[in-house]
Amino acid sequence: MINTLVFVAAFCIVAVLVYMARYSGRVRVTHHRIIDASIADVYAKVEDLGQWKAWCPWLEDVPAGVLVLTGEGRSKGARCAWVDAKMGEGALTHQRLLRGQEIAQRLRLKHPFTVRGSSHWTFVEVDGRTEVTWSVAGRVAFAMRIFASTVNGALAFDLRYGLDRLAALLEPQGAPRYTITHEGSREVSPCRYVYKTYSGPIKALSLALPSLLGELRRQLVSRNVQPCGAPIAVYLKTNIKLRTTVCQVGLPVADADVGEMPVREMPAHRASVVTLRGRYIALEVAWYQAMQRLTQESIRPDQRLPPFERYHGGLGEAQEDNCVTELHIPLIGT
Repeated sequence: MINTLVFVAAFCIVAVLVYMARYSGRVRVTHHRIIDASIADVYAKVEDLGQWKAWCPWLEDVPAGVLVLTGEGRSKGARCAWVDAKMGEGALTHQRLLRGQEIAQRLRLKHPFTVRGSSHWTFVEVDGRTEVTWSVAGRVAFAMRIFASTVNGALAFDLRYGLDRLAALLEPQGAPRYTITHEGSREVSPCRYVYKTYSGPIKALSLALPSLLGELRRQLVSRNVQPCGAPIAVYLKTNIKLRTTVCQVGLPVADADVGEMPVREMPAHRASVVTLRGRYIALEVAWYQAMQRLTQESIRPDQRLPPFERYHGGLGEAQEDNCVTELHIPLIGT
């Protein structure tokens, strides 16, 4: 009997190892960004590891006290390392620097996954501005091989967010930019709203919002009803891989009589709130940051309630800095 159990256990282990071996575990991500600044200025921000805390996505929430810089920050062999209970561990080491053209680095990450590989930068002048290319290549830990595509997607958001923050530090005042602020948890009042359903690409939602909300307002005016709050979009179903969503775009109406217009009610609950100020095209990055924060804080979202957005000003003006969007993620145990 014992021999049979040992054989079954060994067979299961071998089967798992063979299954995992089918996946290479490789990750490779590249992001390009045109920054309205000189190559010298952009290169200096990346070359000096002492300045990475101001823009690098992996260091944004790492306490300054746990960052350890060794060597000259602008030279070969310079290293930036960190260990934090929430943010995990990581290290970047300069391996090759070609002033104004290229930087190659060794990379180690444990946030929230383990990646070992390299980080590579190139800088090219384009009409007086700088085209920056940031690439990360490597492998995830063996146990994470099956999730390599998920890690790839997360790194893609990290690189995009990092280059956007780098640009915000360097570009002239008035250049399009955005900020993402974690507001913590908040009590959300119940909300009764009329709505229209949107189904399609996530990136096209911002273009559809003005017409959908405009039609809702016209219908309410015909019934002598005024909205009693900011517009919302309630996400019913989202396919991250295909980047599509089904959501209800709505206007709060309290207990007003709206006739035959479709109505939904959102119950009172507690939610984690993140505010995106600026360009609506950064919405996917904001949602990624919001979910990352929950992971870091070991907070569980409430899957029974849908996440939603609330819009304050600038709606439909995707490149304007006056857009303000609140992202709400319902929390468990409320």
